[in-house]
Amino acid sequence: MKFIADMMLGRLARWLRLYGYDTLYGIVDDYEIIKRALEEGRIILTRDSGLAERARAMRAKVFLLSSNSLEEQVKELKRLGVEFRELFPANARCPKCNGPIERVPKEYIKGKVPESVYEKYDEFYVCKNCGQIYWPGRQWREMLKIDRKLRGLK
Repeated sequence: MKFIADMMLGRLARWLRLYGYDTLYGIVDDYEIIKRALEEGRIILTRDSGLAERARAMRAKVFLLSSNSLEEQVKELKRLGVEFRELFPANARCPKCNGPIERVPKEYIKGKVPESVYEKYDEFYVCKNCGQIYWPGRQWREMLKIDRKLRGLK
């Protein structure tokens, strides 16, 4: 499944990327969202009933979400058949730009992260699009706590 999220769903878009879903975000114009969805076979994610109605009239697939809460949005998506498997960096997409992430040898990032990070960690990932570097540090551990909560939702 590939998605395109409207401007009301930035947090959800970032989490879907972390779960490995190709998710476009940041397009303001509703008709551009619909056009991209149709051209690229994406499902539109929105809380805007007007956008959903226009998109359906143009034969785009739409998931109209009712909640403003990430947890409730995840519940809604689960009911619509979206799977949320355990987070794993190698399967994630860049939460910033949606690019694919790949594991890289530690030596690759030498001088690109603080020396303390380089010494403390052995596992590093880089976004192929924007070059953002990731490692399983404190922020990743916090995300895993949220992940367990989201996957436990019914």
